[in-house]
Amino acid sequence: MTPHPKHIIILAFLLMISGCSSARHQTDAPVPEQPAQREAVSEKDQLQSTALLINASKQKILGNYDQAVSLYYEAIQKDPNNDAAYFELAKLFVMNGNYDTGLQYTRQAAQIDPENPFYQVLLADIFILTDKVEEAIRIYEQLAQQHPDNIGFQEKLLSVYLYDENHEQAIRLINHIETLAGFSEENSIKKLQIYVQLGWLDAAIQEAEKMLYYFPEETIFYEFLGDLYMETGQPDKVREVYLRLLEQEPDSYMARLLLADYYLDQDDIDKAFEYLLEAFNHPMLDIDAKVRIIFTFMFFAEEERGDHFMEKAKELSQMLLDAHPDDPEVYLVYGDILNRDGQWEEAREMYLQGARRNPSNLSVWQQILNLSLRLNDYEAMRTHSELSLEYFFEQPILFLFNGLANMQLKDYDAAASSLEYGLAITFDDEELRQDFITMLGDVYHFLGAYEYSDQYYEQAIELNPENATALNNYAYHLSERNERLDEALKMSEKANELNPGNAAFQDTYGWIKYRMGNFTEAERWIRKAIDSSDDPSAAILEHYGDVMYRLDNREKALEYWQKALEAGNGSEFLHKKIEDQTLYE
Repeated sequence: MTPHPKHIIILAFLLMISGCSSARHQTDAPVPEQPAQREAVSEKDQLQSTALLINASKQKILGNYDQAVSLYYEAIQKDPNNDAAYFELAKLFVMNGNYDTGLQYTRQAAQIDPENPFYQVLLADIFILTDKVEEAIRIYEQLAQQHPDNIGFQEKLLSVYLYDENHEQAIRLINHIETLAGFSEENSIKKLQIYVQLGWLDAAIQEAEKMLYYFPEETIFYEFLGDLYMETGQPDKVREVYLRLLEQEPDSYMARLLLADYYLDQDDIDKAFEYLLEAFNHPMLDIDAKVRIIFTFMFFAEEERGDHFMEKAKELSQMLLDAHPDDPEVYLVYGDILNRDGQWEEAREMYLQGARRNPSNLSVWQQILNLSLRLNDYEAMRTHSELSLEYFFEQPILFLFNGLANMQLKDYDAAASSLEYGLAITFDDEELRQDFITMLGDVYHFLGAYEYSDQYYEQAIELNPENATALNNYAYHLSERNERLDEALKMSEKANELNPGNAAFQDTYGWIKYRMGNFTEAERWIRKAIDSSDDPSAAILEHYGDVMYRLDNREKALEYWQKALEAGNGSEFLHKKIEDQTLYE
């Protein structure tokens, strides 16, 4: 990567000031008055000044900057015409960030010896550091003009032009430098970047072609040229450039990737995949690159460019797995692809394979548990949460999954134990604490410990009055106990306002109406719950059957009780209701 011009200038400046530490250091030496003109100095004073200069430079090398400054100052006192002392003193002050004093000393050195180019360079560098770019340009232009064959001065001027975004001058100067030193890869890249910034794409193409002529083995130049042809609407030229690269380097996986990218852009998926497979099987293409390719296909699939892309992503994932069967990350990649494609059981199995090879990845265990939840596979959720807790016993979220699994499996004592422990170690995550507290309200209800259940629900609602789940569950369980129905109705109403269209919440509101004897309203709300759900639960279907029975529609009641039986997990009376065709509560 080509450094920013400003960085180049400062780097060159720091290299020039050799021997100085980059650390800031405060000096207290006074600034001597500058003589208005050259003074006559005895030979003895000149010799003493030179000796002081040498000693000062030694102290600077040793890091004794205060002593160095004092000695440079003494050297100037002995010989006010000692331009080298001014110059060295200036560099110390500039390195210390005291640009004004550094500039004063540099000017004095340049006044004594105006032909010394190093003094002019330091002046220009100080101007750069103090954002006086035009003055720096003036100095560098003068140096470049005075020394037209000096590549160093030309390069310094180029750096300032680039820093000042003086693009056209920079191009002319690069061309001049090429006449002195020949074609330069670095300067050609700079020129190419300038052409692109100016929008001179035809000139950029010519420059890129020249780069390829001199450096046909540099893959990046083919990529530059291909991008330029694509930008100028010449796709056939793009393909031609990438085929040239393939001809130049027949074993190049990059050429195949570029060709694959080209054909993807042309919507020729099969041709793109042909080149991609060749690159994918290349031994030099690392796993990370292969993973990026797979996720590119997945991204295209999600962008509604067709299932074809997802199938290709799965095919590549299988190839990656075949090539690297012992790498746990490969299983996670395949799991992600299957998960995005809705193949949740297969995705979970892939994540499990990865977790078995590297059980120290918490996020993978969470993916496994989330998929078990999505699949309503609570046995698996309990097994895998217990397994994950062997590695992450300090992670509260795993106790939440474990508690939920045990609650769904009606092992309420185990659920309460897991949830209580998880709550005890949850400190900074208030939302997670609310989940634990709400679920403990559920568990203690099922344990028949209604006092504890009510306390947890009320604590959850106190922490967050808009906790719709806590409001709904509390309201439903009160209705199940046939207690405080007016209060339960208000909580259910608020839950439905907070989360409209939630089938479970609508069912709760309808069931409270049922308990209150308002069967018409109960039917309306539980019907809403059925319509809001793609797959109504057994509880909702059974409730609707009960309402139909109360509304003297025995045939409809029996129909929905049978639907509830097919859905599974109905009440303890469901079989008897169907058998006797009568309502039991």
